[in-house]
Amino acid sequence: MKTVVFLDLDGTFWNWGAVPPSAVEAIARAQANGHKVLTNTGRTRGETRDLSPYRLDGRCYGAGSEVILDGRHVVDEPLGAQTAHYLESYLQGLGIAYLAEGSERCYKAIYKPEEVRLMEEELAFAWANGDPFLVCPDVSEMSEADYEQVYKFSVFSQEDTTPDTVPCLPEGFVFTPLGKGGEITRVGITKATALEAVRTALGGAQEWRTMALGDSNNDVPMLRAADVGVCMGNGNDAARAAADWVTSAIDEDGLAHAFERFGLI
Repeated sequence: MKTVVFLDLDGTFWNWGAVPPSAVEAIARAQANGHKVLTNTGRTRGETRDLSPYRLDGRCYGAGSEVILDGRHVVDEPLGAQTAHYLESYLQGLGIAYLAEGSERCYKAIYKPEEVRLMEEELAFAWANGDPFLVCPDVSEMSEADYEQVYKFSVFSQEDTTPDTVPCLPEGFVFTPLGKGGEITRVGITKATALEAVRTALGGAQEWRTMALGDSNNDVPMLRAADVGVCMGNGNDAARAAADWVTSAIDEDGLAHAFERFGLI
């Protein structure tokens, strides 16, 4: 049976765009053996650098809200302008820094001096590494068309976030803490639902085994849903607990070792 593999981006496939050569080689070898390899990231398409050089079989963006397989959309679930406006008003009422993440472009909102410093540090690092994350205009520049292309929101904090960082979130949405920040997504749309949508499009469980590699909280659903869940050696406790096996860290050829361990190469 062939395997379709889902790779988280940050901390799994790359570090700020730097992909280990062993990972590039392992992916090419796995594809030559008939397996398929896709990315599965919390980032939206508008904040992800070009992935075309890696010749992947597909890309899952926005924590499962946009899924592209073999050049066609399998899932395409933007929030819609009305919902995006609603969530924006809610976050503005909390006075918390946030990012409206779109398929074409992202927009940021900053309120407090300490959040400005935090965002400036992140921006400087992003610029230095050629990463589009947070390199975006203010929400005051958003047009109605920009609201239509928003897939999710992220929030930022000086402290480690918890589920209570965004209290009383409107019904139908969930907040996933990710260190000093987190992401707001629709209930029922996750990296796991992206995985299942791709497997269904490929012919179902009788045709394809699924394998997922990740390192953080928002990877937990796909690590649990996959037939084989692998946590990177640099992964956090939540990802480790959800995985079937822990490989070495990203900069210690963790992806290649996982592909070898489970017979893809």
